[in-house]
Amino acid sequence: MEAAVKFRVILDHDIKKLCLPGMPHTVKELEATIKQTFGISMDISLQRKDQDFDDFVTLSSIDDLKDRDTLKVVYVPPVILFSNVDIPELPTEDYSISRSVSENDSVSQPSTSSGSISAESDDTIILSPRSPGMHKPWPTDFPIPKFSYNTELVLQKGNENYLRDGSLLCKEKSYPGVKSNILECLAELISSYTPYPSDAQRCAVAEALIKKNPCLKEPGSFNGLYGWQQSLKYKVGNYRSKLRMHGIPEVLVNSLKRKSSEDKLPAKNIKKPRKAEVNYLPPHPAGETEDSLESNRLELISETKKKNNGRVINEMMSRTFSLRRQEIVGQAPSVADLLERWPALFEPSQICEEFLRISGISLESTFMSQLDRQTPKLLSLFNAKGGAVGQRIKLQMMTLIQDPSASVEKRREVVLRCLIEYMGERQEDLISVHHSHDETEVQAELGSCPLKIYMCHQPDTIGIIIEGQPVVRGVPNLSKACCLLFGLTYALDLKYPSKLVHTFEIYQRLFVGLDPMRPKPSSNALINVDFGLCSVPIITS
Repeated sequence: MEAAVKFRVILDHDIKKLCLPGMPHTVKELEATIKQTFGISMDISLQRKDQDFDDFVTLSSIDDLKDRDTLKVVYVPPVILFSNVDIPELPTEDYSISRSVSENDSVSQPSTSSGSISAESDDTIILSPRSPGMHKPWPTDFPIPKFSYNTELVLQKGNENYLRDGSLLCKEKSYPGVKSNILECLAELISSYTPYPSDAQRCAVAEALIKKNPCLKEPGSFNGLYGWQQSLKYKVGNYRSKLRMHGIPEVLVNSLKRKSSEDKLPAKNIKKPRKAEVNYLPPHPAGETEDSLESNRLELISETKKKNNGRVINEMMSRTFSLRRQEIVGQAPSVADLLERWPALFEPSQICEEFLRISGISLESTFMSQLDRQTPKLLSLFNAKGGAVGQRIKLQMMTLIQDPSASVEKRREVVLRCLIEYMGERQEDLISVHHSHDETEVQAELGSCPLKIYMCHQPDTIGIIIEGQPVVRGVPNLSKACCLLFGLTYALDLKYPSKLVHTFEIYQRLFVGLDPMRPKPSSNALINVDFGLCSVPIITS
């Protein structure tokens, strides 16, 4: 009989114990076991703690592994998690940053003939099922589609003439028909990404079109793009009318019939993605109605009261995603109401899953890996900062100066605190520290706060308050609290806090890579600093 084995497994921010009935036969088998046991959806590789070097090395053979060895899970860069959603490209280096973690969970795997796995954990996360109507993330390089056969012939000849003598197609008799066909095709493709493209996105489409077909330049602007940008604006608007007739929720929600009496103006209180959400307001899954999804919601509330039920909860949360989004976006309920109707939404694992459903990006692994990757550049910027802001930043950085071997969590906390100051905003507007009050007293004191992270020291605990309601408790560290709070702004469709807009835009553009193409400076005091991922607004004074 094969002897049982145990492994110490280092995950993203946890250390867990894995008990197996016997040693796996291959590394791939062990990887599959770990992914299934801990609910890991991303591709992974494994490293083992080598006694000779006292460091982690890649596990290449199962023969190198012994009972009670330490394994570290290394995440391969995010992959497509919805079958019809493309994940935006992010830098791939440094996804295996070592993290200081605490042993707090144990997972065991019973021996069964079928090889099924039972995990003693209630934080298992699984992939959300494919849902029809999901949008695709906006591409880095917009793909120009094939037009009608006649249009392609005209463009081919027009490009040849442009290269020969610089003549433009807009002077030809066939141009109006060609332009109409091009706009129709582009509007349809744009709407597969978003029915509400921004100015920057329309500009990107026009640039891609002119780059591929230079004969389409129009006189009247220095680069020949302006006319196309304006035409796309109106064509996409007309295309939204077609989508509205088909009952697409994302455009139907803005029809005058659906608006309240005080908002019955076409351009007032438009509900649309403003933070690069991919699936902002999806339609119901095929075969589902509002009544059937409401029944699922009631079942979900019952399931949340059971222990070790993460997989079932995640499946039901995925199934009811469209109902939840239509409620949150369309009705804008209070946080107190959402806590009552959707209690599972405020679980840390479901905050990350909801962000994944909305954006197509894995929140925590992406946020933390990019924070770690950008830390050296950020620290360099912080060190160079002068004036009163520089003095406040240097006080925060004293922790790292006095303790160069500070834990990863502490380093992240210092960087995030310094970032707030560097962006010209105040830590106190985001983080409330309490040394002599317990958590209950702190929650009562912050009962009128619209949004806050609180840190107590009697005992040590971190939590999140939104609209005066404690929504998340027992967060292990500040960096995870910032990550979860950022995720909640998407899950609850919240605007960024007015006093922390710059900080949250850095979270969005730099740490998760959403909408990096569109800088959004709020004043002339902002400049663009290239971090290799996106242009980031940085305050200079």
